[in-house]
Amino acid sequence: MSDPAPELRLLDAVFRLQKSALADARAHVAEAADLDLADFFLLRTIVLGVDTPGGLVSDLGLNPAVVSRALTRLVKAGLIERRIDPEDSRRSRVTLTAEGERTTAAIAARVRPGLARRLEKLAPDQVESFLEALEAL
Repeated sequence: MSDPAPELRLLDAVFRLQKSALADARAHVAEAADLDLADFFLLRTIVLGVDTPGGLVSDLGLNPAVVSRALTRLVKAGLIERRIDPEDSRRSRVTLTAEGERTTAAIAARVRPGLARRLEKLAPDQVESFLEALEAL
């Protein structure tokens, strides 16, 4: 018996998509670098313009201690630099190093084909609508 409730269909679909997409991404991240998936999401979020630890916590919905430890690992790995904000010395800003940019691009290149295969199940005009709908939610 199928449940026509759109809310529950959404929950089921997001769960299944999240489970399979993240499993694939996790494997590619591990193959490309000595990082975990959360590290990759931090790097991607920095690429997208979020450049403070607090901003990363807020944007990704992670625990501040988790973000702090991950940023420390990424600094030690030479993938990001952490600097005092010149406008507010109480805050720090993070940026990718050249190696961080290369690593992030290499992981993205490995992850992209599997995600593309999923999106190919939609008609081309549905892809943008689907992504906009997900972002709105």
